[in-house]
Amino acid sequence: MQNLKGQNATMSAEPESYAYFTITSALPLKDIDAHMGAAGDGRCWSNGCHRKQPGGGTYSFSRWSLLSGVERGKPINERLQSLWRRLSPLREKIIQLPAGMEGSVSCVGYFDSHLDPLEIASGHFATAAYYRLGFDCDFYFGDDFGHEEDGKPYWSW
Repeated sequence: MQNLKGQNATMSAEPESYAYFTITSALPLKDIDAHMGAAGDGRCWSNGCHRKQPGGGTYSFSRWSLLSGVERGKPINERLQSLWRRLSPLREKIIQLPAGMEGSVSCVGYFDSHLDPLEIASGHFATAAYYRLGFDCDFYFGDDFGHEEDGKPYWSW
């Protein structure tokens, strides 16, 4: 991988990033575990479980997740490559998700600036289609895209 100045780069522009697979459902988590043949390894919960976040309440859906397994500091592209390798033995279970279970791949990246480079190879979108999965990206920028009006962040314009 080369950065914009042509130097070899081992770290990504994302100070923090994630890629993971989730299944959401109104069914209990034990039903998702049973279909997948194993418990998830990320944040998982069952419909009706107590939320640990401020405000409490209970979850209105179950979530099963599988993380990319890549160490901190690596770019989203590497995380997705690792995630596809982890999902490969589960493909038949994924494409045969029963009614009421929905699978998706999510990418999350935190950037210092909206000018930081990001690369997601087009093949990842084709692979998501091969698995019949949704593909979601959430990116956050510390500089509010470099635009503020009268001290208001971009989302309040």
